Amino acid sequence: MNQNQNEEESKSISIPEIEEAIQGFKKEYEICTERIKTLIQTEDHAKGIFFANEIFESQRDKLRLEVEIDSRRKKINRINLGMTE
Repeated sequence: MNQNQNEEESKSISIPEIEEAIQGFKKEYEICTERIKTLIQTEDHAKGIFFANEIFESQRDKLRLEVEIDSRRKKINRINLGMTE
């Protein structure tokens, strides 16, 4: 096998797997976003009900998921451009 054949096989195996991972992260991202909204809406400052820690943790998870999605998109772009890691 030559280098081009190896690259083509790598693309066909890796890109669908990466895209599947991206979809999983997007689902987690949507759940996280909804959780943040729910927590903010259920806070009641007058009654002393706060969810600051939970909101912070969820926002941190949301940012992590954004980075995961972005890094995998960039990986697909590198594969398509023929760049190897």
